[in-house]
Amino acid sequence: MLDRVSFAFNRLELVLANLSLLILVLVLAAQVFFRYVLGVGLAWSEEISRFAFVWFVYISASLAAQRGTHIRVTVATGWVPGGARVALLVADAIWIAFNAFVVVAGVLLLQRMFKYPSYSTSLFLPLAWVYVIIPIAHALMILRIVQRQVESWRHGVPVIAGEGEDA
Repeated sequence: MLDRVSFAFNRLELVLANLSLLILVLVLAAQVFFRYVLGVGLAWSEEISRFAFVWFVYISASLAAQRGTHIRVTVATGWVPGGARVALLVADAIWIAFNAFVVVAGVLLLQRMFKYPSYSTSLFLPLAWVYVIIPIAHALMILRIVQRQVESWRHGVPVIAGEGEDA
């Protein structure tokens, strides 16, 4: 049972990213069809596609952190005392601190937005529901960074996907 829950949670970002991308592609395809075939624009399609894109980007960043494929600058990792492994641990600690700051700032932003709501132009959707992905994705990134580091130190899984044992 625990294995199934763990498997489902580990696939969370992939499912959400794919769903966001699917919505983005379908809405843009519908917009192109309606505009160029039927000669009528869909006022709501721009907002939906923009919101789906924002969700896709944030969830994909968390997915990249989970898989160890998030962009990194590793040119100086060999210069750090303790080697690349220690350098990546320090870099991840800084990344976690940044993500924690964004989570706190995102929660404060959402509190204000729920108290004083602003709405999207076409759909009149409360923008807080669009921005809720910011603290969620950064909290997921914290979890995935820690998870990747634990796997690295316990099982020798490289922090950066595709790197050797010393990464």
